Amino acid sequence: MGSPCALDTASPDQSDAPRARFPNLSRYLSVSPIGHHSGARVTNVLGIHHVSTIAGDPQRNLDFFAGLLGLRLVKRTVNFDDPQTYHLYYGDEVGTPGCIMTFFPWPGASPGRQGPGEVAVTSFSVLPSALGFWLERFVRHGVRHDALLTRGSGADAERVLAFRDRDGAMYELVGHPAAETRPTWTGVPGIPAEHALHGFHSVTLWVEQGDETERVLVDLMGFRGVSEHETTRRYAVGEGGPSRIVDVRSIGGFMRGAKGAGIVHHVAFEVADDTTELALRERVIAAGLHPTEVKDRNYFHSVYFREPGGVLYELATTSPGFTVDEPLGQLGERLMLPPQYEPHRAEIEAVLPTIHLPAPATASDFFTHMTGPEDVSGDALGFVHRYLPPTTHAARAASTTLLLLHGTGGDEEDLIPLGRSLLPGAGVLSPRGKVLEGGAPRFFKRIAPGVFDMEDLARQTDALATFVDAAATTYHLDRDRIIAVGFSNGANIAASLLLRRGAHLRGAVLLSPMLPFEPDPLPTLSGVSVFIGAGERDPMASRETVERLEQVLRNAGADVTMHWTPGGHAITKEELAAAQEWMVEVAVG
Repeated sequence: MGSPCALDTASPDQSDAPRARFPNLSRYLSVSPIGHHSGARVTNVLGIHHVSTIAGDPQRNLDFFAGLLGLRLVKRTVNFDDPQTYHLYYGDEVGTPGCIMTFFPWPGASPGRQGPGEVAVTSFSVLPSALGFWLERFVRHGVRHDALLTRGSGADAERVLAFRDRDGAMYELVGHPAAETRPTWTGVPGIPAEHALHGFHSVTLWVEQGDETERVLVDLMGFRGVSEHETTRRYAVGEGGPSRIVDVRSIGGFMRGAKGAGIVHHVAFEVADDTTELALRERVIAAGLHPTEVKDRNYFHSVYFREPGGVLYELATTSPGFTVDEPLGQLGERLMLPPQYEPHRAEIEAVLPTIHLPAPATASDFFTHMTGPEDVSGDALGFVHRYLPPTTHAARAASTTLLLLHGTGGDEEDLIPLGRSLLPGAGVLSPRGKVLEGGAPRFFKRIAPGVFDMEDLARQTDALATFVDAAATTYHLDRDRIIAVGFSNGANIAASLLLRRGAHLRGAVLLSPMLPFEPDPLPTLSGVSVFIGAGERDPMASRETVERLEQVLRNAGADVTMHWTPGGHAITKEELAAAQEWMVEVAVG
């Protein structure tokens, strides 16, 4: 994999302290403000085009920005300078400049460090009435955030909700009446249209000292100073307002920032066309700065340079846009490669981790009370969950989906390694139990150890069955090839699902289970295969209750394989090997 510094944008010496490196800057800018340079054409930028940030896990990033924040994934491509990593673009319906948030996800990337020389904060625009909705949503989904505050005073006052993404990058939601004039993306489960994000409000740069940064913004790029508060100066371009604001905060004396996960790589400013971009590039050169050549990024043309404060800038053209290589209705659904990498698609796809979109709006057909996708596909289908599609080279295993059901205190991540080991290449659907016992997730309540709350068991079993139905439709699963894999409490609700809704499952692997209840009448489980793994010395699931579960399943017509180990309430290597053998026979054989 590449590193967070792999993007080829600027000379290595441009990361040092600013002043001595730009001997022409003050002289050029002081005598040649834009619009007064030998009668030259005014070449202002139009506003923010996009912001590109370094992330860690790509699926976690996708879940947060497309699922929780409700942005549209408008392009799934690769870093053009490091094609072994993704470049993900989010925005409104079409990826309008001023709405585009992009990420370079490097799995396992070390956290970066905020400091001078960085875009520290990216601010999104929302209607003022939406802030309460987002505060509640952040609380519900465990998003790090600050209290709502008012910034500024009088006509310039803004209501601000600061938050961080899963990699620690800093963001804000700024309530602004002009947000309604900006495009948005609606139809996301759990996010009413009136609360949706409306692109950028502003970016905040942290620099040692802001004077030279100001000169580039004002004299080269056409911004104007509009306000100053303590150590922060605000600049706007054009009509000002959302997506046309840059704040510059001087924080001299702090350690300089360092690239890594959670750090902005660069901010791009929109220019109208190639002619404007080239004219601005010439002015950058004349100012003693060092721009790159024009780079074709397929969806826009780019020039990069580092401003005196150390922040990496990009000039990006408005066109050609994101529909240049796929239809509007299918944006973001498949990996798009530039022509130079298309011959290597197979190798690139083999290296890139599998990612999937959060639950689509069609999920609302199943749940009217949904709160929207949250981390790893979220609760739009009734449960916070993780869905991993099957791998394309897995032959028959690829048509099987393993329904992973964790034990008490686990979550949707716990059994994924087990699922991958049991049947490599199969799809994985892993929900998190919705009942909390002392803060520990479970799938249903219990009155005491080994004593179940039967009413809640019935209710939660029905909820799980509805979730499986919704997931099968949403993710296009083969309903006849879903096999539950549960441990302890997860095995018990899997057994309950078999006894109440046998047709929902092709089979089940029940590890350290108990008989959840005595069914009357017995269900019809002919054609259903079940593997039971249990320990002779299990203090929680006695041999008697396990054998009773085995007998009930056999009486209902299930084909039961019973495997005893001398251990206790745990999964042993011997048990895993036996379950793997059973799984191959049932799912593939």
